[in-house]
Amino acid sequence: MNKTVLLSIFAAAFVFAVSGADQAVPAGWKGTIATENGVKVIKNPAEPLYGEFAFDLQEDLSIGGDPTKEDYYFPQGAVLSVDPAGNLFVADGGNRRVMMYDPAGKFIRQIGRSGQGPGEYSYPSRVFIDPDGNPIVSASREMVCFGKDGAFIKKVPIKTFLGTSILGPGRTVLGTAQPGPGPEGPKHKLIQVGPDGEVLRTVAEYRGEFKENQTAIVFHSYRNNLVFSSLTPDTFVYGFSEEYRLNVADADGKTVLAITKDEKPRTISGREKDETRKSGIWAAIGTNDTTLRDGDFPDHRPFFSRVFTDDAGRIYVARTRSILEKDKPWEIDVFTKDGFYLYRTAWLRFPSAIQGGCLYEVRTDKDSGEYFIVRSKIRNWSAMKTG
Repeated sequence: MNKTVLLSIFAAAFVFAVSGADQAVPAGWKGTIATENGVKVIKNPAEPLYGEFAFDLQEDLSIGGDPTKEDYYFPQGAVLSVDPAGNLFVADGGNRRVMMYDPAGKFIRQIGRSGQGPGEYSYPSRVFIDPDGNPIVSASREMVCFGKDGAFIKKVPIKTFLGTSILGPGRTVLGTAQPGPGPEGPKHKLIQVGPDGEVLRTVAEYRGEFKENQTAIVFHSYRNNLVFSSLTPDTFVYGFSEEYRLNVADADGKTVLAITKDEKPRTISGREKDETRKSGIWAAIGTNDTTLRDGDFPDHRPFFSRVFTDDAGRIYVARTRSILEKDKPWEIDVFTKDGFYLYRTAWLRFPSAIQGGCLYEVRTDKDSGEYFIVRSKIRNWSAMKTG
């Protein structure tokens, strides 16, 4: 083979490699890509690539609100999960039960029941759907596993305390550990638990504004927090709100991608601090004194309060609202699963799921306090880009 042919082959391979790499970067994107400590970092500009996007919603299903029908009534709370087929699972904590409905909203069955025996649980907090479509009831410190037909399979005791939790890659469970005392002060920790309930690893830990030797903690509206969500069957995304950075991790908790955005910190005004002292304290550990001093607030408003993903692989980041604007919509930044900043949108309520071109949510009647499961079609779903 002569040199000319070899050079032509090399040139063609180079063009293919470069064009293949460029295909993952949306045309017109003005950010930069770097490698830091062996991790690819997507550095986004302040403005989204495609500007604003507003969901065009058309409500097509509502469940709840009828006290004459016990299977369709949630007076004390509801947490919704949706399986790939569109079946709905409601963790009705007030009634200590889990209810299943088909995509048309017809009641199918109760999954398990309240108690301590096989197939029983206490205080169900939510339902996970495993990769095979089987429901897993998260209740206190155990996972109660059922088949698609509602038959009990097994109980898995969780060997540590987890706060908010999700089902992670490989049937692991990801959750937050309650901050506890230590020589460096309390820390926010993201824990990964194996399918057998044993702790596998601490994925990440952050001290935030906690102080050394601090044992008493007051949680409030401006406290920095650790957020996380599943992303693909093999990855999950998490971040700590002290900085605008999200980490995408693999099944072993290793960071494989970081996502940042050019975002200036927002100061916390005196009015915001005063209102937080009046109405923004929601929990305390190790103290009866819930007095908030200026030093108990972070240096700036947390960058975000929640992270969420849809079945198209997009990442939604809810920016922290001012406590003075409780009735205003959430400001949402939308990224691709590869970390590119696509849209800015707004939601009045945070959804339970976005899948199959539908948005699912739990609503509360302000007068009665009753809970409703609502599904809305996203009529412009196909117009929303994924890259």
